[in-house]
Amino acid sequence: MRFLQLIFFLLLSNFFWGQVPPQIDWGPENLARPNTIAILPKDNGIFFTFHYGNGSLMPSAKISRFENGKEIFSKRIEPRIDQKMVTLEDMFLFSNRLFGLFSDKIGPSVTLYMQEYDDDVDPFGPPLVVASYVIPKGWSRNVLVTTKVSPENNFLVVDYLIPAKKEPFDRFGYNILNKQMVSVREGEYEIPYESNLSAVEARHLTDKGDYFLGVSVFSKAYYSVWKDFGQVDKSVLIHMSPGDSLKMYELDLEQRKVYNFVITSNDSNAIVTGTWGGEDSRGAKGVFYSSFSLDSNRLELPKFLEFPAEILDQENPQTDDIYSYQNINGELLNYAFRNVILLPDGSINVLAEQYYIYEVNTTDSRGMNQVTNYYNYNDCIVYSLSHAGELNWFRKIPKKQESVNDFGQFSSLISYVSKGNLVIFFNDHIQNYDQIGEYLGTRIPFSNTLRYKEYCLAKARVNLESGETQRVMFSPYDAIEAFVCLKLSCVNYSTHQVIFAASNKRDKYGFLTFE
Repeated sequence: MRFLQLIFFLLLSNFFWGQVPPQIDWGPENLARPNTIAILPKDNGIFFTFHYGNGSLMPSAKISRFENGKEIFSKRIEPRIDQKMVTLEDMFLFSNRLFGLFSDKIGPSVTLYMQEYDDDVDPFGPPLVVASYVIPKGWSRNVLVTTKVSPENNFLVVDYLIPAKKEPFDRFGYNILNKQMVSVREGEYEIPYESNLSAVEARHLTDKGDYFLGVSVFSKAYYSVWKDFGQVDKSVLIHMSPGDSLKMYELDLEQRKVYNFVITSNDSNAIVTGTWGGEDSRGAKGVFYSSFSLDSNRLELPKFLEFPAEILDQENPQTDDIYSYQNINGELLNYAFRNVILLPDGSINVLAEQYYIYEVNTTDSRGMNQVTNYYNYNDCIVYSLSHAGELNWFRKIPKKQESVNDFGQFSSLISYVSKGNLVIFFNDHIQNYDQIGEYLGTRIPFSNTLRYKEYCLAKARVNLESGETQRVMFSPYDAIEAFVCLKLSCVNYSTHQVIFAASNKRDKYGFLTFE
C-alpha cells in the first residue's frame, strides 16, 4: 500500500512540475562582486556585467564578459575621452551594441560623450558628442543624465538636467538618436513647476521618436520649502513630438488625484495608466486609463475605475497602521509599476507591486542616535483594461518581503510575457507552499527569508486573457545553493531568455529559456 502511495505521489509530482518551463540552467560560481550594477544581455548565452571594483579608495568601473554563465574576462573602463579625464555616467546596450556615457565638467560648461565598445570591451570608433550646455555658476552637484531606449531598440534618448539656481524652474535638454547614432531631434524644454515641488516620475520613448514625460507636482511640506511626497497636487503628461512641438496635459479630474503612473506605446498610441485616490487619500482607490493618439496628438480624457470590492475585502479594514500589510479605509498603498503589456486587440495588462520604505530614529541611554531603514516589497496587483478603458479583470498576488538596511537587495520581482501569460518570479518563504509546491492561499503569507531551510524562489503565472492565476514554488535553496537577486536579473526578449543572478559566498548566473 505504501509503495502504491509512493508511486502515486511521484506521478503527481512529475505531472505538476511538467506544467512549468525547464528549470534554471545555472553556470559555474564566479568571484563575488557586491558592487554589480547591471547585467547587459547581448546574444544567446553572452552578456556583460557592469560593476565597480572592490576595496579601493577610488573604485574603478569595470565590464566583465560572460559566456554561458562563466566569466571570460574583466576589463577596466578608462574614464578618458581625447586624453581628457572624464566621469563615467552609465554603461548600456543600444541596438545590441555596448556604449558608455561620459560627462566632462569644466567650470559651468558640461559636455556629454558617448563611446561605443566592441565585444572585447575596447573603444570602437571615435567618441560622439551628444550634448553641450552651461549650468549655473557655482553649481557643485553631480551631472544628472538619463538614457531611455524605445521598445524596438530603434531610438535612444539622452535626457539631462540644466538646473535652476536662482530661477524657480529647472530646464531639461534632450538628444534623440537613431540606430546609426545620428541625431534626429534635440533641444531644451522647461517644466513650468517649481523644481523643489515637482519630480519626473516616468519617461518613455516611442518607436516613432515621440518622447513622453510624466511629472508629479507635490504640495509644500509643513515647515519646509521642499515637496511633501505624500501630497500630490497634480500629475502632468508632457509630449515632445518629432515636429519639435511640446504640449502638456493634466491627468487629474474633479476631486481625483493620480498617484503613480506609467507610459507605454505601440505603433499608433501611447497608453498612460496608474493608480488614483481622492484629494485627502492616504492610498489608491483604483486605477485609471488614458490613450494618446500619435497620429492626431490628442489625449483622451482619463477613465477612473475603482478597485473591485472583493479585493479590498480580503484585507483588514479596521487597522490604521500605514506600514502594515493592508488597505486603509478602502485604499491600497504605494504601488510601483513593474510591467505593462499591450495586446493586439488594444487591451492593456499591468503588473504593479506594493513598495514603501520607512525610517525609524532611535536614541539609546548614551545619547547615541541610530537610523534604521525598513524596506517593504509586498503584494502584487495585475489588472487588464479593454481598448475602451473598461476593467476586464483584477487579480492580487499576496507576497511579503521585508528587510532592514539592505536597500531591499533580495526583494521585488522579475517578469516576462510568453505564450499569452505573464510570468512572475520572486523570493518567498517555503511555508507558503504544500509538499508538492502548490501555494496554500494564505491571506497574509510568511515573509521572504534568507534562511537556507526557509527560502524558495516562487513563480506565478497569470493568463493575460482570463486573469487565471497559478502560483507554485519554483525552486528551493538546495537546488540553487544561493539566493536569487531579482533586481539584478534581466529579461532578454531577443533570445527568449531570463538571466538570473544569485549570490551567497560567490556569484552565479543562470538561464531560463521561456520559448
